[in-house]
Amino acid sequence: MVRKGTINLRYDTEAREYYIIWEPVVIGTGITRREALEDLRTAAHFGVDTMIDLKLKSSAKRKEK
Repeated sequence: MVRKGTINLRYDTEAREYYIIWEPVVIGTGITRREALEDLRTAAHFGVDTMIDLKLKSSAKRKEK
């Protein structure tokens, strides 16, 4: 069982690739642990940037009214 908020690195022997589970979704993969963590970092940055962009657009629309 994965506890919420924890980052768990696992290895898929068939795919020969690491993957990361960050409850509740899998968002990082790579052939090495480092690659999987870098993929996780990229996905997390993208997610944060997207959420901020949406908030900024929403704020701008409110000011126009």
